[in-house]
Amino acid sequence: MHRIIKAVALAAILATPAKAAETIKLLVPFAAGGPTDLFARIIAPDLGKELGGTVIVENRGGAGGTIGTAAATREKADGHTLLLTTSALVLSAGTMASVPYDPQKDIEPVYLLGEVQTMIAVRPSLGVNDLKGLVEKAKGTKLNYGSTGSGGTMHLGAELLAKSAKVAMEQIAYRGAAPALTDLIAGSVDLVNADVPILRQYVKDGRLKGLVIFDTKRSTLLPEIPSATEAGMPDLMLTNWYGVLIPKGASPAQKQKIAEAIAKVVKQPQIAAKLADNGLTDPQDTAAFKARLDADFARWLPWLKANGIRAE
Repeated sequence: MHRIIKAVALAAILATPAKAAETIKLLVPFAAGGPTDLFARIIAPDLGKELGGTVIVENRGGAGGTIGTAAATREKADGHTLLLTTSALVLSAGTMASVPYDPQKDIEPVYLLGEVQTMIAVRPSLGVNDLKGLVEKAKGTKLNYGSTGSGGTMHLGAELLAKSAKVAMEQIAYRGAAPALTDLIAGSVDLVNADVPILRQYVKDGRLKGLVIFDTKRSTLLPEIPSATEAGMPDLMLTNWYGVLIPKGASPAQKQKIAEAIAKVVKQPQIAAKLADNGLTDPQDTAAFKARLDADFARWLPWLKANGIRAE
């Protein structure tokens, strides 16, 4: 009888389906194929392993990232939904009339994957070889610059240069960075500010001339280009950060678990190499990410308002 009971119990255990692996949604508030989507898909498989489940990348693009961000803020703070976004979280709050969430309260930082440097590049036929020469040129001739539209980082970077140099420049807005670069190479646009990885190949093959990195340090991807500090205009500081956030209300233990899992993933040599090859450097933990966010809100919201920079 005892043997029969044990056999029945064992059969019941074997018949019980294994607990389904957890599915974690990694929301990307931009279209597939862009850098944010790329970084999400680089970390997703191994992040799933670290968290004991499967991480699914979901793109919810539109309206400068606000549609996907709003969707993330409506999800439960149970660790099953994460948001991978960029500096657009700050810029959209400063350039749009309103956003359907509070970017400083409704979504909380977990881990900063890193940041990508930006730089100024000009068409070679413009006839300038450094930042000083560009500023002198801009004082005598009204230059134009390509952007992805008002409120984007390409617009912000060029206007940062214009305000710092006290010159006026004309914005030519495009649907994306690619057509802006096409016209820059063709000679109908004078300059752009864009991410270093986007400009790297064009500068290397001589189709564009890189003048200055908007940072205190040079880029490892283009080490021959001086930093803004070296070029004598230390106000030219603009990098794009890429970070993971979670809807408000998650417990400290949840955030710590996710942050530690991401840290393990981005420090794996093969993943770190992929991220670095796309210009992403300096990952930071939760506290450092929060400090960076606070500093960005304190810097950019007043600056954008004072300079009248609004999204289209």
